Amino acid sequence: MRADGKIKIALLLAIVLAVGVLGNPVISSNIEPQLLEDQNGFSTAYTPHAAIIIHSNTEMVARATTESWPGDGSAGNPYVITGYYFYDTTHSLEIYDTSLYWVFTGNEVNGSGDPTVWCGIAIDNATNGIISNNLFHNRYRGVWLDDVTNVNITGNIIQNNHLHGIECVGFINGCLISENTVTRCEGAGIRSVIATDCIISDNVIYENDLSGIQVVGSSTRCEINNNEINLMGSMGIQLGPSTSVSIKHNQISNTSGAGMYLQGSDGIEIYNNTIEHCDDDGMKLTTCERGLVHENTITSCDGIGIYIVSGENSTFKLNHIEGVTEYGIKTGVAAMNMTITRNAFINNGGTAQVYDDGENNVYIYNYYDDWTSPDVDADQIVDVPYVMDGDADNEDPYPLTESPTGTNPSGGESFSIPIDVLLIVSGGVALVIVMVVLVKKRC
Repeated sequence: MRADGKIKIALLLAIVLAVGVLGNPVISSNIEPQLLEDQNGFSTAYTPHAAIIIHSNTEMVARATTESWPGDGSAGNPYVITGYYFYDTTHSLEIYDTSLYWVFTGNEVNGSGDPTVWCGIAIDNATNGIISNNLFHNRYRGVWLDDVTNVNITGNIIQNNHLHGIECVGFINGCLISENTVTRCEGAGIRSVIATDCIISDNVIYENDLSGIQVVGSSTRCEINNNEINLMGSMGIQLGPSTSVSIKHNQISNTSGAGMYLQGSDGIEIYNNTIEHCDDDGMKLTTCERGLVHENTITSCDGIGIYIVSGENSTFKLNHIEGVTEYGIKTGVAAMNMTITRNAFINNGGTAQVYDDGENNVYIYNYYDDWTSPDVDADQIVDVPYVMDGDADNEDPYPLTESPTGTNPSGGESFSIPIDVLLIVSGGVALVIVMVVLVKKRC
């Protein structure tokens, strides 16, 4: 994200924290979602209010004056809309075609539960807003966006909606979607078509009928970090074409689809995620170019641990894959020049624990719990290569005797890699390169 975008986000979040000084009511952070089922008791702290419709800067200024909202619409002193209870069949708040600064915080937006009810909030072609610490429930969507910039959605409870919790049908640019609880929606938790320079982090998303987080179009320079996704009717995280995106520290469990499904990525990093108990593959990656997938833990999935369908020149290292019903890693026929190294494969299905149908994929220095001996020279390398399944007739020449994702098998001591004979095939001519390399063991 650009530095000026981060400065704006920090300023807007500071404004949210300052709202309490104005004496306006906010939703207490220690109210548990299940306690909000009794909406009559919850809504008595708020002032009933009719829908608010604003379609220009001029209309926002006029409405703020009529309502006596604090603020002047500037970056340092935004308009603050707070303390209201909405119960409408149309959008409870519409803000279109504006560039002034505003905060919508400490409100309850309820709906009839009828599928014809509109969304809780609709923001279209607008910038510079904060939607924080509100309750949205029984709407069509909780929050609906279309072509917005620097609109941040933080700390809300969004539940029991007829479609998605949060959805952008156009683009989101420079937005923060963070620390929301999204549950029991009949669509996805968070869904966008296009996302650029956005952060989706620290959200709790569970018991929704579709995916946890979806960007079905393109995503560029985005971060999807520290989210907890559980009990999804489809996938955990789903991305369309993505460039320079990081997916880190997420916990994904109990999904009906894949834990992660990426369709077309360039320069993506997937790091330190935990994926477990999925009814499909842990990760499924198509057209994965120049990616780095490392230090993830995938367990007890009903499919392949990491299925690399296609792509080139990506590295998969230090991943721990255990107890999946099919292969730990599979490289498909259109996967080329992939490097799979220092991963741990434990008790996975298949005749072998890995499978290669691709071209020039290098499996080396991985741990297979069904292939840990013999090691006559005690160099922590099994003396016999590990032969994998697949039409590539590939093998791991140096399987490890101990897992690199736990303790260091070598204790940090230097050792010599045995002479490796690499065959490089080009135009039907095989060139033999003999390499003797002395390295310091860092598994």
